[in-house]
Amino acid sequence: MNTYFSENIKRLRKERDLTQEALADFLGVSFQAVSKWERGESYPDIELLPVIAGFFSVSTDDLLGVDKAKNEEDILAFIDKFDNGKYKGSEGSLSFMKDAYRKYPSDFRILVRYMHSLINDNVDAGDYLKNKKEIFAIYDRIQDYCTNDRIRMYAKNLLIHYYKPLSMVENSGVSAQDMYNLIEEMPAISHSREYLMSYMPMDIEKVKNGCQKLFDSLMYYFDNAVSHFSRSYMLTGVEPTEEQIQEAVEALELMVKIFDLVYTDGNYGKCWRVAIYNYGYLGQYYHRLGDDKKAIENLKKCAELAKFFDTMPDVTERTALLFKGTTVNKQEDVAVYLDTSVCAQMTHHMLDNYPLSDEFKARPEFQEILNIMK
Repeated sequence: MNTYFSENIKRLRKERDLTQEALADFLGVSFQAVSKWERGESYPDIELLPVIAGFFSVSTDDLLGVDKAKNEEDILAFIDKFDNGKYKGSEGSLSFMKDAYRKYPSDFRILVRYMHSLINDNVDAGDYLKNKKEIFAIYDRIQDYCTNDRIRMYAKNLLIHYYKPLSMVENSGVSAQDMYNLIEEMPAISHSREYLMSYMPMDIEKVKNGCQKLFDSLMYYFDNAVSHFSRSYMLTGVEPTEEQIQEAVEALELMVKIFDLVYTDGNYGKCWRVAIYNYGYLGQYYHRLGDDKKAIENLKKCAELAKFFDTMPDVTERTALLFKGTTVNKQEDVAVYLDTSVCAQMTHHMLDNYPLSDEFKARPEFQEILNIMK
């Protein structure tokens, strides 16, 4: 008997909102028998399979998961392409994940990534109500029927990110308090796999590897916290005072020093993108404070790191104390939106996004910075 039977019958029963007792009554068996089926400890008599399949309006092949094993490779390929930005097509991730969803509508791994793409599509289009009904329906389905906690937390995280812009839309039915309430349901850092793997394993190498992954994650999220702290006025749509900009500069300068202490080999690992962006933010902040010499210094450093990252090998070894013996794959480990080069991204930011004056951008020193990234 295929081992997918236990997963399938549990899912089908929950989708019908049936108790084990109710299903047992219909099939004429004990609820203990149904419980054992769902735990994979025993299986129904072969003559009962068509009855169960008919009750749930599925084929016996679907009930047994006959096709699931051969489909698994295809599903994992969809997931890998989505997670690592390897999908193709002008319509981006939504078109790609819509195809995956049509092919595997019952796979929660596909479903949560389809939800991710629907939300991104709303954000990109600036129409936050566009896919609201479908997004909420997918979220409810995952929370009601999915038994994988990581997928459930993934969906909850996505909904939190969706709630923020949605709460600012009139008559959306979502408030900022709804977002805060959902955030309170998320697990604490002490419950994370990175933290637990840093000390729970009984094997020295696993503990060491767990600590290294925790270091990477902590540095990445620490930098995000410093960046958000320094840009809190932007995140809340408030025009900053000179004092707030100076505070932002001090926070980012501190982060740069911490990076220099931790990443002594100059390989920022998972933090490559945020390390590059730190210098870009410092450049624009110094310009706003009237210190163009410091602005040029930091924007040049930003450009040099972007160029270095674009030209470095895909896989590099790390020699800094806390990461010795590990490697970083820039195509898989670093969130840098590789649909374009980092140099192209930073050139766009410096020319179009950063509040740099036309006079500043006309300076020869600034043009030299742009040339570094060509």
